[in-house]
Amino acid sequence: MMKTLPNLVVVVLAICTICEGNVQPVAFSARMFAMGTTSPSQKSVPYTIEMTDTAGAYSNKRFTAPSPGVYFFTWSVTSLPDNPVDTVLMKNVTIIGKLSCHSFSKADKRNTCSQSTVVQLNSGDVVWVKATAPIGLLSRNYWPMFSGFKL
Repeated sequence: MMKTLPNLVVVVLAICTICEGNVQPVAFSARMFAMGTTSPSQKSVPYTIEMTDTAGAYSNKRFTAPSPGVYFFTWSVTSLPDNPVDTVLMKNVTIIGKLSCHSFSKADKRNTCSQSTVVQLNSGDVVWVKATAPIGLLSRNYWPMFSGFKL
């Protein structure tokens, strides 16, 4: 029985194959660091540990498009017990995606949620994840991430 690769892996492999020429690939991935991080309302969610940044476009919890084009973004959060996490993906000052993650358990249960979108960007557009209310976030072994790449 042949195993299939997840769709995202196949897309990334296809993009990497296309980028073998002189075209600079644009991709980043960052994760959270601390256990029980708090993010105040209207602030960037703290994806502070850079895992990948091929074009040097991710800085201070924000991605700045180095060139115009169509980009794919995904982000995840893990909610603490009985503590909802509501976030939005911003393009400059415009909401382009929403994610609401709730763990209704009073026990030591957590819930990890993710969201993705594809968006047209101009050079210099800034994309970031914003907390829409004061939130408690969980990281530690769960590694919530914010990632994106140019198609």
